Amino acid sequence: MEPVEIAAGKYQLRPWSLGDIEAARVALGDPDIRRWRAPSPPGDDTRGDPHEWLRRRVGFWAEGRHACFLVMDAVTGDVLGDVSVQHIDTTQACAEVGYWVMPHARGAGIATHAVGTATRWAFGALGLHRISLTHAVANTASCAVARRCGFALEGVMREAFPSGDGVFLDEHLHARLATDPPVPAR
Repeated sequence: MEPVEIAAGKYQLRPWSLGDIEAARVALGDPDIRRWRAPSPPGDDTRGDPHEWLRRRVGFWAEGRHACFLVMDAVTGDVLGDVSVQHIDTTQACAEVGYWVMPHARGAGIATHAVGTATRWAFGALGLHRISLTHAVANTASCAVARRCGFALEGVMREAFPSGDGVFLDEHLHARLATDPPVPAR
């Protein structure tokens, strides 16, 4: 899959590059981002290394199963977060969306805007039918983003999220179908 950029009003979604090292360092060091991201598999500590993390994000596009975007202010270029369409399965026409927002940019609707934009892109450009979104039940901010983006709550997956401290947490499963009514862009 070829990397793409998406102009989204006041925000720009673009592929991560190896030059985004400082933004990666800040994100990987943020306690809230670390709290809600699944831990690395045993023996793989690359998720904490910003250089390796960027190399992997840049390479995901070529694999065709993961489209990851840096979310930035379209005017200033300030890095605001990340949104990814991942686990892309074109045979089953489904994927999952994941996201996070930099500490200085939280509470401004950036996640909602980015998730909505990436979802519309994935339905249109990739021809997907279903996109799921999961988050720890305790992550109420992510639940609000899912609902604002039209992702219906389908249920609770018991102890499905391995937290950073080794405790398995319940997770909400939300999903959006290409046939669902459109959600106005924010």
